[in-house]
Amino acid sequence: MTERVWDRFLTEHDKRIFELAGYGKRGGFGKRPALFIIDVQYNFCGDEPGQTHEEGVKRYRTHCGEAGWKAVPHIERLMHLAREKNIPIFYTQSERRPDQLDNGVQGGKSHRSQEKNNVEGTHATQTVAPLAPRPQDMLIGKRKPSAFFGTLFMSYLNHLDVDTLIMTGCTTSGCLRATTVDAFSYNFKVVIPEETAFDRFEASHAINLFDLNCKYADVVPTGEVAGYLEGLPVREG
Repeated sequence: MTERVWDRFLTEHDKRIFELAGYGKRGGFGKRPALFIIDVQYNFCGDEPGQTHEEGVKRYRTHCGEAGWKAVPHIERLMHLAREKNIPIFYTQSERRPDQLDNGVQGGKSHRSQEKNNVEGTHATQTVAPLAPRPQDMLIGKRKPSAFFGTLFMSYLNHLDVDTLIMTGCTTSGCLRATTVDAFSYNFKVVIPEETAFDRFEASHAINLFDLNCKYADVVPTGEVAGYLEGLPVREG
C-alpha cells in the first residue's frame, strides 16, 4: 500500500484502530463540483519561490515556507481544467481593516499580531500571480477560518447547484480544515487534492489531512481529481 503523508506520525495503535473502526471510506465525487482556492496569498506563500521558511517568516508571520509555492502548480493544473469545463472557481482572501478591529480575539494568539501584513487591498493579501482570479470567479473576503462564517458563500453554492467542493490551499490545520468541516456539515461531498494543501507546520499538515480523510473528506492525489474533471461535460449555466 502506498505510504501516506501522515503514516510516519501515527502509532501502531492508531493504525490498528483506524482499520477496526472503519474510518477513511471514500465518499466519492458528485456531478456538479466547484473548485475552491483558499488563502493562496503572498503573505502565506512569500513574494517568490526559493526563500527559506525562516527568511520568509521574518517578513510575513503567516508564511508557510516552500510548501506554498510547491502547491501552486498543482492548484494551477486544476484551475485550468475548471475553466475549460466552466466549473465555478471560488477564492478566499483573508484580510483585515487597517485598524485590525475585525481581527477580533484572533489577534490574541500571536505575539506579532500587530504587524499589518494582512490589510485588505495590499500586495500581501493578493492571490499569487499564477492563480490570479478572473472577473467571472467568485471572491470571498473572510475574517474567520471557515469561508462559510459570516459570508455569502453558502448562498452562492445553492444558486450554482454545487454538490462537490474541491478544496485547495491553506492552511491545512486552519482555514482549509474549518471550511471542509462546515462543508461536510452542510452535506457537500468534499475532496482535497493532497498536493494542493499546505501548512506552516509539517506535523499539523499531516495529522489534519489524516483526520479530514478519516471523517470529512477524500484526500486523494491531484492526478485523480484532474481525471475526474477531465471526464465531466462542459457545465451549462
